[in-house]
Amino acid sequence: MTWITTATGNEVSLLHPQPGCINLRTIAHHLSLINRFTGATCRPYSVAEHSLLVCKIAELEFQLDVHGLFAALMHDAHEAFVNDLASPVKDEVGAPWHTLESRFTRVIRNSFALNVASTTHAKAIKQADLIALATERAQLLPASATPWSAIAGVKPVAWVNLMSPACRNTPWTTWRNAFIERADSLDFQRQQFAQQLGR
Repeated sequence: MTWITTATGNEVSLLHPQPGCINLRTIAHHLSLINRFTGATCRPYSVAEHSLLVCKIAELEFQLDVHGLFAALMHDAHEAFVNDLASPVKDEVGAPWHTLESRFTRVIRNSFALNVASTTHAKAIKQADLIALATERAQLLPASATPWSAIAGVKPVAWVNLMSPACRNTPWTTWRNAFIERADSLDFQRQQFAQQLGR
């Protein structure tokens, strides 16, 4: 079988994914139910919540424009279809995994007009992702004797508490809706900006 069934009942080909089968609601639904770190966190922590954190870091720490913020929010959107593998697992699987991941990354960037923004702001988005990772490592995962080389020298942000009651008690549907609302808001701002340029 070379296709998956989405939460909306669409069938998405793994070999030839079509933009028409990929939409924001599907992405938000899937990401809000996929746990990061293969479930090793001290509470459920989804890719949707992570993506919202990366977007907030990109906004507060790097002052990215609306295009960069939308790209930051959607940086892991492909995981809605290929799942979130831990980095060591990705390295173990190797080229086949990266080929599949890249295939869906390309389709999603094309579908949401993110190619330019993802390239322009790639460095800042990557750094925001690493800061989020360092924050998650410090607040959500058990202590470990072995440091993570990927976040060597990266400082967690101090302005978020991922173990606050508000975060702990938020249901997955709220993270799903928050992801959709943020994406819709950023997309609307993008369209307004494009219209202003066209005048």
